[in-house]
Amino acid sequence: MTDILLSNESMQYINMAANILKIDILDCIVSEGRLIFIVKKGHLGIAIGIKGKNLEKLRNLFKKNIKFVELDNNKEKFIQNLCRPYKVNNISIEGSGDSTVVKIQANTSDKSKLIGKGGSNIDIIRKLAHRHHSIKDVQIK
Repeated sequence: MTDILLSNESMQYINMAANILKIDILDCIVSEGRLIFIVKKGHLGIAIGIKGKNLEKLRNLFKKNIKFVELDNNKEKFIQNLCRPYKVNNISIEGSGDSTVVKIQANTSDKSKLIGKGGSNIDIIRKLAHRHHSIKDVQIK
């Protein structure tokens, strides 16, 4: 895991969300009208809340779409968590250390959604994969 430098804006979102949800939030990315929060393993259900109550509360407060991703020490599982809700057929990891490259195989219909408009989704996946597991690159096949 590399050192994570957070902007003041991200820190404010993390502090506000953590106070409301009463859980530790490890990371936050602000991107095009949405917030992606990284939560500790096992805290995803608490973050979302019963029937999505907590998720809805944060959506109304921040006026943005909210996504929670559960951190995992296993690189493959973490990448899978980053790709949710889209279906991933296979994840292969090549190399090690700072030269690790992850290749994701997905259905044709989910491939474009994983990449996102202008590559916005894959950019976020790459950024979070690098920040939490020192992964050099993530590719969609």
